[in-house]
Amino acid sequence: MRREQLDAWAWIGIALVALGLLALAAEFLPSSTFDLGHYLWPLFVILPGVAFLVVGLTIEGVSGFLIPGAIITVTGLVLALQNTFDAWATWAYAWALIAPGAVGAGIMLQGRVRRSPALRAIGGRLLWSGLGVFVVLGAFFEGVLHISGFDLGPVGKVLLPGVLILAGVVLLVRRAVASARRVGVDIAASR
Repeated sequence: MRREQLDAWAWIGIALVALGLLALAAEFLPSSTFDLGHYLWPLFVILPGVAFLVVGLTIEGVSGFLIPGAIITVTGLVLALQNTFDAWATWAYAWALIAPGAVGAGIMLQGRVRRSPALRAIGGRLLWSGLGVFVVLGAFFEGVLHISGFDLGPVGKVLLPGVLILAGVVLLVRRAVASARRVGVDIAASR
């Protein structure tokens, strides 16, 4: 094995040891004071993701770790928020943070490490697409259908549908402008 590969596996080993120590601590600490298993289990998802990110950012030649690292870390963070606030219904739209969102973040990081503007651009588009889908679906599922049962008040009840309308209008206008440009190029090419 090359030295870089050994270093990557060493980082993963350190993360596994940390997870094991955390699991042992959870077993022997009194559960009456704080239920570690209930609140901290998402760390068993977050920490390996962070380990992948650290490996991908710090060790030359293994930037491929960044994409799964971003996916695993974001999944763990989503699970932590859902677990903390008992908001499991948000999976109806939170998936967009993971794919394409976290996938795009990982590709962007990989592009940064490899000094590739093309990868950064692709990753950025995926990241922004994921965030956009998350916001639009979140506005629909929370503002219109109220799937989580949170009362957003009168402002939320008007603002979130307004966000949906605005997003739709922006998409329609962008599509119409792109179509008009394409028609203009076709006309100019045929002359």
